[in-house]
Amino acid sequence: MTWQVIARQDGSVTVGSRSVKILLGLLAAVALLAGYIYPIAAPEPITTAGFAPFVLEGLRFVIPFVAVLLTYGAVASHRESGSIRLSLSLPHSRRDVVLGAFASRTGLVTAVSVASLLGAGALVVYPFGELVLDRFLVFVGLTVLFGAVWCGLGLAVSLVAATRRRALVLAFALLFLFVVVWETAVAALRLGLNAAGIVDGTLPDPAQFLVGLEPSLLFERATTGLVLPGESVAGPWYMGEWVALGCLVLWVVGPLGLAFLRFDGSDLS
Repeated sequence: MTWQVIARQDGSVTVGSRSVKILLGLLAAVALLAGYIYPIAAPEPITTAGFAPFVLEGLRFVIPFVAVLLTYGAVASHRESGSIRLSLSLPHSRRDVVLGAFASRTGLVTAVSVASLLGAGALVVYPFGELVLDRFLVFVGLTVLFGAVWCGLGLAVSLVAATRRRALVLAFALLFLFVVVWETAVAALRLGLNAAGIVDGTLPDPAQFLVGLEPSLLFERATTGLVLPGESVAGPWYMGEWVALGCLVLWVVGPLGLAFLRFDGSDLS
């Protein structure tokens, strides 16, 4: 028995929850509503490439909340109840448990993201829009990667917390930092440094790179450079879209890998 078995079992149980259906329905509603509004509100030309930045702002907000709320209790709840020891008494390793939970929860977010974006794309194209297939598929792929980032962060929280309540507190702290206050804090930092005469209007490029490592800003930069025709990301090479894409991949494997190391060496009793 392997992580695939755990993924199938976890997925079947998770998708049956009413709260999960509401979360996934919210994600689908944001994408589909954007697909309905964009052809009406946006200036010509109406294309699926131009739709990407229109829907991106909503996805930047809703995907983190959906993914983290879907994953924060994936391991912590079983650890708190003691059922994880039963799973590990079967021929499953801790790695199987983590990979199975990540695959099932990320799979749900991916399936809904892809299906809703394809539906939104159809609304954009019909009857007068233009399908820019390659760039639209790239955007769908970036959205899937962004969802995997936040599923990984939520699962990382679940691995380091001993109880579901602690995992929930850590999850909301993570969302508050990155989704709610990050850009406001960066703007305040820039204004403060400018008022003190340390910088002249904008942060230096290395500082902009560091504050731009927040996942949604990486998602935005990657979308700008890889999806929008004729657009490029301003700044030195390390501020470009390909570096942003690589950093998004690191956001998937880095926090989850570090959290697994702690989980693998912890006492589950």
